[in-house]
Amino acid sequence: MSIFRLDTRSVVIQAPAKKVWNFIADVRNWKQFSDFSKNMEQVGDNEWVAHTDQGDIKVRTFFDEEHLTLDQICYPNREEQLIPYRIIPMGAESCKLMMTNQQTPSVSDEEYEQQMGWIQQELETVKKILETDSPS
Repeated sequence: MSIFRLDTRSVVIQAPAKKVWNFIADVRNWKQFSDFSKNMEQVGDNEWVAHTDQGDIKVRTFFDEEHLTLDQICYPNREEQLIPYRIIPMGAESCKLMMTNQQTPSVSDEEYEQQMGWIQQELETVKKILETDSPS
């Protein structure tokens, strides 16, 4: 698979890394911060289908609590697209949440820039949810 670009966006969240991981590791929570995930259907242990305006997109999750990674592979346009999340603890009560996107051959520069905007919006929404939520 060819990758044209890789870009990472991040936010600092005033919440423990474990709390952020637990929230994102529950795929049912994704609809709270991701328009892409508004209509997700679980079809296997770590497999989902996102029913989107662009059609159905298969999503496989690869979560590792010990390393605070929340990777997903999406299969749009018959391509495999890895979208990794990373959580970096910054002390006991805050962390950095990072998400990386990759531009594959079927994604135009304009579409990619739109995706990067969505990613930043999703990160900001997770931050808002977790910083206003009661402590866990």
